[in-house]
Amino acid sequence: MQTVTLHIKIEPELAKSLKSLSQKRKISVGELVRQAVYSHYQLDLDISLNNRQCQTLQAYQGGYISLSKLASDMGMSIWEMQEWLAEHNIAQNTMFQENDVSNA
Repeated sequence: MQTVTLHIKIEPELAKSLKSLSQKRKISVGELVRQAVYSHYQLDLDISLNNRQCQTLQAYQGGYISLSKLASDMGMSIWEMQEWLAEHNIAQNTMFQENDVSNA
């Protein structure tokens, strides 16, 4: 995939918040911004989803529902859903925190 560089100006506080969030998610600030752009605009670019599916996808991207719930609501298996997300360059929520194990 060919890429281009885009330069943006943001407020120092936003930069600080992005850096903090990127450290928590263990990804670069650039990747965090790419994910944000994809998650915000991807639905408008080339995906034909009904209103309910859009809301479900946004809930998944926000970390409010699981991949399993997303797949179920979209009428796909988990594996089909993972493939669909990858095809549409939509980041998959695959991280967990240490306290997740104790909450399982």
